[in-house]
Amino acid sequence: MTGGNKGLGQSISMKFAKEDYTVYINYNSDDKKAMETKQLIEDKGGKAVLLQADIGNKTDLKNMLNSLPPIDVFIHNAVYAKTSKIESINDDEWEKSIAVNVTPLLKISQSVFPSMKEKGYGRIFAISSLGASRAVHSYTNIGVAKAAEEAMIRYIAGEWGKYGITANTISPGSMDTEAFRSVFGEKADERLDYVAKRSPLKRIVSFDEVSNLIYRYCQPELAMITGQNIRIDGGYSLLS
Repeated sequence: MTGGNKGLGQSISMKFAKEDYTVYINYNSDDKKAMETKQLIEDKGGKAVLLQADIGNKTDLKNMLNSLPPIDVFIHNAVYAKTSKIESINDDEWEKSIAVNVTPLLKISQSVFPSMKEKGYGRIFAISSLGASRAVHSYTNIGVAKAAEEAMIRYIAGEWGKYGITANTISPGSMDTEAFRSVFGEKADERLDYVAKRSPLKRIVSFDEVSNLIYRYCQPELAMITGQNIRIDGGYSLLS
């Protein structure tokens, strides 16, 4: 699990730990939140292993992959959320976005593939957003990378399905995450309120709802669902 130490990532980590998975939690730099998540899991009888690594750094990513045991479920949740208008995106921002948002999905999937293939079972997920398919203001640097993630997931599903490996993208609606606040800044609360009021269900999606959905898609009876972008946003994206 990349980006598994806080926000949505923490919720997903705790859900899988509750269901008797040993959860390998990658995080970049927030040791305090990582230790807090590990403690929360262990207090409930679960098992968690922390993997500190900047997955946008090739050396860090390689070292982390070398420490991984066989993995049944891989969830790519980490995000580089630096945004700006198209004319203002610089080389460092663009390259970092691809390095964090896209490259680890490929490299970690390649790393876990042999054990998934041998077992005849594997689940791969990437967390995306509405901005991958729609033009959200000043969201280009993230939106383009998320669109690339969705394309990667489709190719994984197409090529590895014969080995019992499924791959899906999960696209939640707006949630109160660190990344969301990084994008919308001081207008984040206003934006969340707007989304809730505009949604047919009149609220935003919760972390637990997304976590439960992902776990559900790991079950054998849902093995025919693969290569899909699964929206969970209370119907927000239906509206024009």
